[in-house]
Amino acid sequence: MIHNVPGVIICPAVCCDESWESPAVRIARVRIKNFRCLEDVEVHFDDVTTLIGPNGVGKSTVLRALDWFFNGAKASDLVDDDRTHGTDGKVSVEVEFDRLTETDRDRLGKHVTVESDRCVIWKIRDVDGSEMMSGNARTFPGFDAVRKAPSATEMKRLYQELRATDPALELPAWRSKDACEQALKTWELENSNRLEDSAVTVTNLFGFAGQAVMSGLFDYVFVSADMRASEESRDGRTALIGRILERTVDRSAADEDIRELTASVEARQEEIFDRNFRQQLEDLSAALSTSVSQFTVGRTVVVQAAKQEIKPPRTQFTLSVMDSKIGTPVEKQGHGFQRTLLVSALHLLADRGMASRGEGAICLAIEEPELFQHPVQARAFASVLRKLADDSSQNIQIAYATHSPYFVDAGNFDQVRRITREARAADGHAPKVSVRSTSIAEVEKRLSGYHHNVSSQLDAVAATKLSEALFSNAAVLVEGTSDKAVLEGLAEKSTVTSLLGSGITVVDMGGKYGVMLGHAVLAELGVPCYAMFDGDKDNSARMRRNGRSEQDVTTQARKDAADNRKMLAYLEADEEEDFPETAAHARYAVLEDTLEPLLEEQWAGWVDQLDQVVEAGLATGNKKNALLYLIAARRIGSPAPKFLEEVLHRVHRLV
Repeated sequence: MIHNVPGVIICPAVCCDESWESPAVRIARVRIKNFRCLEDVEVHFDDVTTLIGPNGVGKSTVLRALDWFFNGAKASDLVDDDRTHGTDGKVSVEVEFDRLTETDRDRLGKHVTVESDRCVIWKIRDVDGSEMMSGNARTFPGFDAVRKAPSATEMKRLYQELRATDPALELPAWRSKDACEQALKTWELENSNRLEDSAVTVTNLFGFAGQAVMSGLFDYVFVSADMRASEESRDGRTALIGRILERTVDRSAADEDIRELTASVEARQEEIFDRNFRQQLEDLSAALSTSVSQFTVGRTVVVQAAKQEIKPPRTQFTLSVMDSKIGTPVEKQGHGFQRTLLVSALHLLADRGMASRGEGAICLAIEEPELFQHPVQARAFASVLRKLADDSSQNIQIAYATHSPYFVDAGNFDQVRRITREARAADGHAPKVSVRSTSIAEVEKRLSGYHHNVSSQLDAVAATKLSEALFSNAAVLVEGTSDKAVLEGLAEKSTVTSLLGSGITVVDMGGKYGVMLGHAVLAELGVPCYAMFDGDKDNSARMRRNGRSEQDVTTQARKDAADNRKMLAYLEADEEEDFPETAAHARYAVLEDTLEPLLEEQWAGWVDQLDQVVEAGLATGNKKNALLYLIAARRIGSPAPKFLEEVLHRVHRLV
């Protein structure tokens, strides 16, 4: 279970109405055309796929498009603005699966070749509302006409004609339509070298219930933000709990007992009628017959008790929640508990399906998993979801659309898909939606020649620094906590330079190379970045004051100069210098030495303000205390150094 849900009781009520095969098949890629706001978008999926981006860009739409693909949806769910896209108005969702096992290939049959571990299937809704599914496969072209025959009779004629014209195929004699299809499939499996790429129409491939090919082989369960626990907790075939009960509880024995009880009640009913009504009804019948005989001949009247047909009731169940010792309806619980119950029930539903018997995999897709969760519970929820995906015995693929950094593991930034949408559309089309993603290899390539040991440092830096920045409209990357504190404190004093109001975050990256690493990751994901770093020109003087040897001073000076040149080269600066002057450029800013000397020399009253904050007991007097710097930057009344003001203006131009 995703969460333990203590105290949930399912009670019956009568009413009148194995081992896993790993890795498992999973979604590898999705291409969506003309579905709501998505004109043409391709999204690659991972074991955990995190969709992030501003409101209204299409994150949830990706998950809903997959829900339509796998589980069906009402036509009204698609026609929001899909007809405004493209040239033909068709809605199309294409899904590529990978990691197909031998069992998967056998189940999919003609839709995948025996040696392939991938398969592509797409679902199309035409302008007239008709829907169809197709899959690409490798088939023998000579069989196309037989397979497309409109009837069994026509299929038989074409099959027999094929056997006569090409006896070298050695096809068996016609027996039935099913036998014919199996014969063609068997021939193709044995003659893979003669197959060609083709598109085959798929019928009844998916579906939650029934004997569809992919149902159970791969189940997609979707938790929407508007799913209501009260409606889904009923014992009905369309409700979530009802679907769990159908898969979990065997009602056949109880139903048989109730049928026997009904039969005995009907027999007992006849005995009761005979004992209580027989004589009365015989007397009444005789009297009526005598009366009727006065007006007609040869007819009598019989009054008898009508046998009451008793329809055997179907056992049904109700769900209640024990809160302490009091049973309460689900809808009386808090929104957070209801949300937890829904997600837990969906996981159980998937777990009790065919996948639980080692016959398939599950994609659990959640819209806004942070909904109604307090921070601690949200963090725990995110951890459990990731553990489910990481556990190969579960065969679960996780996907969610989120606005919460708790559900973004920046250390796995390669699993993040950042979705953005243009502010304006052109030529009558909807604004273009873009999906950005990256990988460790792509980040290493961007940093090639500038940064060594990327892999060893990347996970730690990304995991601890970048979660919030991934959601930003832009990010300012600085070396230390004091730089971050000063910029944030200064920005809070003006609505013009407000960072949070513009969706801009300041991130302390812990040094030059941390700035470079963070910049590479965010830039690959399409987050505009502004880098600010120290030139460390006076580092030599500080080392001498601290008694360091001249050899150490010389070595460090060379390293500082080399680091500055690498940083400037990476940022594509116009000039590369050992120790560049203090300046704010379009995409980066550099301090000749560090921030502290600039504050002391160019911000009137800065040192006195620090002392006042310490005297007021608002922060300690530690030289590099971030809280001290933040409060001082907020409280100081004199104009800030022009360099800092220029940095803030440059940053705002990014968005």
